Amino acid sequence: MTTLAEETTRVVLDGEVVVLGGDELEQLLQTLAGLEPRAAESVAEQIAALRLAGGTIDLTPTEAELAALRLALEVIAGSKETGPGLVRLAAICGVDGTSAAIGAV
Repeated sequence: MTTLAEETTRVVLDGEVVVLGGDELEQLLQTLAGLEPRAAESVAEQIAALRLAGGTIDLTPTEAELAALRLALEVIAGSKETGPGLVRLAAICGVDGTSAAIGAV
C-alpha cells in the first residue's frame, strides 16, 4: 500500500513540470484553505478536482489565483520545512525573487 508521503503528483504551471510528494500537496492545499482571498479557495478547488481526476495537474491560474498561490508558498516557506517540489513551485511562481513572475490568464 502506498502512503501519502510516497505518492507523487505532477503539476504543470507555465509549461514547467513540478513533482510534488503527497505530503507537499496536502501542505499546499491546507495552507490555501487557511487563506482569506476567494482566489485561494478557487485554486485549491482546482487542484483538488484535478487531483481526483488523476494524472497531471495543469494549472492555468488567473492573476488573483496566482497571487494566492504565491502567498500560500510564502507562508509555507516561512513556517515549515519546505520539500523540494514546493521549493521548485515557489521558484516558478517567483516567490522570494527566485524567478521572474509567470504569466497568468
